[in-house]
Amino acid sequence: MSDRLSPRRKVLFYTIMIGLTFALSFTLLEYGLATYYQSTETHVASVVFDPVLGWRLRPGVYWIKPLNAFREHEVYINEYGLRADHIVRAATNDVKRIVILGDSFTFATQIPTESTFPVLIENLLNQSRPFEIVNAGVPGYGTAQELLFMKELARKNVVGDVYLLMIFINDIMDNLRLDYGTGLGTPAQPGFSLGQDGRLALTHSPRKEYSTHFIAPQRARPGLLTAEVVRNRISIFLQTRPNLVNLLNRVGFRPEISRMPSLINGWYEDEVLVQGIPLTKALIEAIKKEAERNHAVLLASLIPSPIQVYPRVYDPILKRTFGDNKSIDSYFNDPTRPQRMIAAMCEELKIPFLDLYPILRRHDDKELFIPVDGHFDRDGHALVAQHLSSFILENGRTGSPRSEPVVVQGQR
Repeated sequence: MSDRLSPRRKVLFYTIMIGLTFALSFTLLEYGLATYYQSTETHVASVVFDPVLGWRLRPGVYWIKPLNAFREHEVYINEYGLRADHIVRAATNDVKRIVILGDSFTFATQIPTESTFPVLIENLLNQSRPFEIVNAGVPGYGTAQELLFMKELARKNVVGDVYLLMIFINDIMDNLRLDYGTGLGTPAQPGFSLGQDGRLALTHSPRKEYSTHFIAPQRARPGLLTAEVVRNRISIFLQTRPNLVNLLNRVGFRPEISRMPSLINGWYEDEVLVQGIPLTKALIEAIKKEAERNHAVLLASLIPSPIQVYPRVYDPILKRTFGDNKSIDSYFNDPTRPQRMIAAMCEELKIPFLDLYPILRRHDDKELFIPVDGHFDRDGHALVAQHLSSFILENGRTGSPRSEPVVVQGQR
């Protein structure tokens, strides 16, 4: 048939056929990505309102498809609201129990259970003697909620010989009940305050009407999944290639950050530090005292932001996105302020402390965080587990805490 068409009509015919083929292929690609690739993390209702904690994990089995993954994995939450494949048993003399307090980095929604750092730590420690690791991480929790959750677990006979407090950069804002991006109040969280005598008091109870941000499933964002996949894959590729980022900047491709990072809002705003530092210190001290009441030892570790770990990638993006913002300039002048201040708190409180920043920085040629998402990927979990297990073995002896603090700066 096409042989009888004029040259002009042939061009038109082939143009239409190519366009239809492209449209059909693109439609099939979008359908395939929506079916097998799109993340379900944000629309799985795994938490419920709690009048004390603000929210808690709902017991059950959930199938999660993380961002940029083709396969689902199971997340099991037991009757205590813990991510565990078994019911936590009563502590015994022959098994040493370690309770890990933390937020979404510890809970690790994005990673299969067997690849999370709590499980990897248990596997490593069990090479020497029997250990049981309790993953008490809950997404969104700050130090205040971790203290309250620790006490709740103790009332249910889930008590550790060792407690490991995993601190993240945004905990200072959680403790003040501030939104990470805007700095506005978030009444969904419980709140503590310090009296004039320096004593810690629970002064704010969570309000259910403000909790939908945490408990309501969210629909997938509208837009082309193909474009989202391409953007995410580019972000993954560029995270460890700062030279390529600079090249793309010169040719007009200039990625930006959608909002001010909690690292900046939490640690480089004077009004946040004035209230947040003493409050966070008091909460950590309260966790230590609670551990001691349980005849346990408290250890602490600080997880850095990926912005700190990959400065050659993120510093130019921060500067371009936020211009001459004074807080950004303060960060550039003192990028490890959170690490220094938390280390000083732990030293004063005589809490053994592991700073994960130098460890991750030494491995910044690897992809340790999930770009866009910001949590550890499998390699990040494996690296962190390796160093935390050594830290626990060196400092996790039960009994009276050390008279002198131990601050570990991430040795090889």
